[in-house]
Amino acid sequence: MALTIVGHRGVAGLYPENTLVSVQAAIKMGLSWIEVDIQPTKDKQLVVCHDHTIDRCSNGFGRVDQYTLEELQQFDFGGWFAPQFSFQPIMSLSQLLELIAPLDIGLNIEVKIDTDRYTEVVSELKTQLERHHIAKSRILISSFDHATLREVHRAKLNYPIAVLSEKLDKKAWQLLEEIDAVACNLNAKHTNSHQIAKLQKSGYQVWCFTVNNPNQLRDLQHVDAIFSDYPQRFLTTPNSKTTV
Repeated sequence: MALTIVGHRGVAGLYPENTLVSVQAAIKMGLSWIEVDIQPTKDKQLVVCHDHTIDRCSNGFGRVDQYTLEELQQFDFGGWFAPQFSFQPIMSLSQLLELIAPLDIGLNIEVKIDTDRYTEVVSELKTQLERHHIAKSRILISSFDHATLREVHRAKLNYPIAVLSEKLDKKAWQLLEEIDAVACNLNAKHTNSHQIAKLQKSGYQVWCFTVNNPNQLRDLQHVDAIFSDYPQRFLTTPNSKTTV
């Protein structure tokens, strides 16, 4: 089975992460999957942003959930990366789903919550996915936060779930079973062939992050997918559908 190359936060090595221009670059590159991060705003909207603050990736500062969506859209989320990307607004999950709905591309949605807003966020995520009629086969929901994944499972979103973890430990194994996950997304630096084989034998896919050097694949044989900031380094031909 061909290795799937997942564009990490779009194409984060060449474009400002999690922005429209970064996602569009991944689409143009012909990737079959993209990974993004989502979290809630003050007015309960879901936006595409990795950090819980906007300090690193915008010209603003403060927590994402201290601002409404309209307020967040006044900031520039592209200029920090390079001048030619200035005036990139933050993207809402709704905008992203509308963009990919007619396309043949999958979306790994990493849910980032560091408060107790699990029920609220998961409910809004379910609403957005249902509203845009995204097929189950095109969505993978993941999170480092176990409480978040338990809420996703409890709420019966009916989309595949992946346990996201820095390393494969006892808690990760237990959660995989508890929430009927289909995959385990692991840090490539802390993952070995024995773990990969054991997970796959148990029926789980193994997706590894973040792989930016093709030489790393020697230690990741048989993984199902890798996340990369530079997915073009792993494509065999122009416009390749992510096979290596």
